Amino acid sequence: MSDLRTRRVPNALNGALAAVGLTAQVFAEGWHGLLTGVLGMAVAFGLVLVPFAMRLYRGGDAKLVIALGAWLGPLAAAYMFLWGVALGGLVAAGMVLAGGPALRRRVGRTLKDAALTATLPQVEPDRPARLHAPMALAFSAGAVVARLWEVT
Repeated sequence: MSDLRTRRVPNALNGALAAVGLTAQVFAEGWHGLLTGVLGMAVAFGLVLVPFAMRLYRGGDAKLVIALGAWLGPLAAAYMFLWGVALGGLVAAGMVLAGGPALRRRVGRTLKDAALTATLPQVEPDRPARLHAPMALAFSAGAVVARLWEVT
């Protein structure tokens, strides 16, 4: 709920989620489970590193993806990231459509500039929190989809 109102994910939540995830892995599979959790975190870290450096989402979201990797393991962490990005894109598109003409012009200018310069869109460092898509929700939903996909 914190992500919806403030677009922030507390470090304490991410730390606890990672610690409990690794502990659950150990209880489920022993040392092999710990390795699975650590590898899941490593894969998640590798996947979030570049988009985070590009400011496509914020630090709390990146840390959440890494923490969820502890629960999921390496393969499901990769699926979680992909599903989360796709779901986050849908949420962002909905925000742009619902955001009114000024926001649509702003996004249009950014995409046009990126196309003209053949670079990725540059995210404004001082962008208000309300204009950030709640990626923690998208990545959390992606984790559920990845786990369900793995089970079936």
